[in-house]
Amino acid sequence: MWPSAGPGQGEPPTWPTPGQSPPPQPSWPGGGVNQPPPAAWPPAGQPPYPGPGYGYGPRPPRPRRRPRFLGAIITLGVIIVLGVVIGNISRSHKTVAVSVTPFPSSASGSAGHQEPPGKVGSSFELKDGSGNLYQVVLAKVIDPAKGENQFAAPDAGKRFVGLVFRVKALTGSPKDEDANNDAVVVASNGQNYSADFDGIAGYTNFDHGVIHVSQGETVTGSVTFQVPNGVMVSTVQWTALSGFGSGVEWMVHG
Repeated sequence: MWPSAGPGQGEPPTWPTPGQSPPPQPSWPGGGVNQPPPAAWPPAGQPPYPGPGYGYGPRPPRPRRRPRFLGAIITLGVIIVLGVVIGNISRSHKTVAVSVTPFPSSASGSAGHQEPPGKVGSSFELKDGSGNLYQVVLAKVIDPAKGENQFAAPDAGKRFVGLVFRVKALTGSPKDEDANNDAVVVASNGQNYSADFDGIAGYTNFDHGVIHVSQGETVTGSVTFQVPNGVMVSTVQWTALSGFGSGVEWMVHG
């Protein structure tokens, strides 16, 4: 309760009272204009007062957030890589169909047509790896054949068989044709026999098997084989390119 003092009792006194000027505003600093300014706050060497909810020292770095879709992108990349690897593995294990072509009984190198086996003395035309056309003839079968000297002798239980060939260059000069690799004997026992490197009397083995002949010229040479005694020569085969080209065949004993 405010003290009563006549009319208007019970009401707080007004400030200032009517007719009285308001009190002067306090000045800083008190005591005159020559007072020094207040000291800095906070005092030197003292850290500032921390705000609510923060401690002293620098604010800790905010944790970096991973992109929202980073995990999905990595998973998708792994799935794609696994798909490619599995696809390559499955393709590498697919069954490959191989077509096996039996040895042709006879073939013409110039026309590419198969021909029936020829007889001794028949000629065939073949091509070398460069496309040069040549003619080959089985001129003679010497069975048994005699070695070229006293040191050339067949193995025990075998005999020499000599095949004499004539080769004529029709277009160009045959390249990389070796008679020792081109000629094969097929015997009556069903076995194939490759060339033996012993020479036989009266003939040369071309140039150690290699055929050298100029266009239009003919060269003659022999190829020697060792065949078991009692086994006959059934057919003679000649395959160009050392067995990788076209092949022809002669019947000897059918």
